[in-house]
Amino acid sequence: MKRTFFVYRLWLLMMVALVSTLSLSAQEVQPRPASDFLDLQQGVTEAELVTLILGGLKEVNGGDNSFNVGGMLPLELYGRRARRTEVAQSKEDATQQSVADQERLLTGQVRARFGEALASIRNLMFVEQLLQVNRDFLKLMEDRVREGATPTLDADETRVEVNRIETLRIDYQAKAEVALLALKETVGIDPEESIRLKGELELAPHYYDQKQLLQLAIGHRPDLAFRRANEALASAELRLDQATAKPDASVFGGYQRPDSGFSQQGFDAAGNLTPIRQTFNYATFGLNIDLPLFNRNQGAAIADKAAIQAAHSQVAAVDLNLRHEVSQSLIRFNGAEARVAVYRSGVRDQANHNLDVVRQTYRYGRTTLLDVIAEQRRYIDIETGYTDILLDAYAARIALEQAVGTTLP
Repeated sequence: MKRTFFVYRLWLLMMVALVSTLSLSAQEVQPRPASDFLDLQQGVTEAELVTLILGGLKEVNGGDNSFNVGGMLPLELYGRRARRTEVAQSKEDATQQSVADQERLLTGQVRARFGEALASIRNLMFVEQLLQVNRDFLKLMEDRVREGATPTLDADETRVEVNRIETLRIDYQAKAEVALLALKETVGIDPEESIRLKGELELAPHYYDQKQLLQLAIGHRPDLAFRRANEALASAELRLDQATAKPDASVFGGYQRPDSGFSQQGFDAAGNLTPIRQTFNYATFGLNIDLPLFNRNQGAAIADKAAIQAAHSQVAAVDLNLRHEVSQSLIRFNGAEARVAVYRSGVRDQANHNLDVVRQTYRYGRTTLLDVIAEQRRYIDIETGYTDILLDAYAARIALEQAVGTTLP
């Protein structure tokens, strides 16, 4: 009974060890990065593929010994080495295009933050100029009040308007500082570091042909190139699996020099006693042939073909999405430029002219100061609204260049 129980426990421990080994083997399967196939710093050279084997044999507490040296050169038939290099190169290309696409997206974020900072600075500059004009006007009003040519109420109303514009200046200054901080954060600049921007929010009008933009996008979008690289990688992996499923061979050669004997003595050819010891020299050479009779990577080939189909579908999806992005971005860009043109000539310039007319009319005493203040407030709203329209056009230009994947003239 004890012997049966011991055998059962031994069988149970062996099964647990076997299951644990299989579980660990399954968990150790990890995706192989490109560095597994290509490493320009620490990779194995072609000369090192000629494996050199050195060895020896020495009898413990005895005089027998043996020395051997051998070498083996894998032939790598059916282009195995070329297929591995192709897979590594395809992985490198896919990685580079993925990095380029991330750079494209990050560049768009930086440019968008830059435009927002320009818009905030433009509003601040406009309000500062308007504040200076009103301060000069207030000084004139105060002089005229002292001369008795203008009622005190007009000077007080002007002073209120000056203080109101001062609050606007403080608000736009804070917005400009926040916009600069956001830009620094995106770029990676220390918040305490002082920077000054150089650029114009208002861009020159341009006309772009949709077909030309599509051609540029197809040739420059890194996300499309990344999908194409993945498709090429899947095809390269299929060719590698097909190559490794074919027979392979390697040639080998070696030299062995055993030196052995016995502690007794014997007679040599001359009849003299001599130690029994002999040294031999052996030269070995041959050809090893690997015949994959059963394992022909059938499962890997099926998986590779499915990966090729999936990669091809992803290329088509990105290409279709790219065309939609270019078309939509171009429509948005053209619309934004048209809004800028209409608003500039039909709204902003007209509002500026109206303000000048009302101010001149006030100087001639044909209107009240309240009319001037009301017209100036409308002009402030229109000018800051113009900044918003310019920013929208600026963002539309960025979105169009992001859709195309390159900078436009």
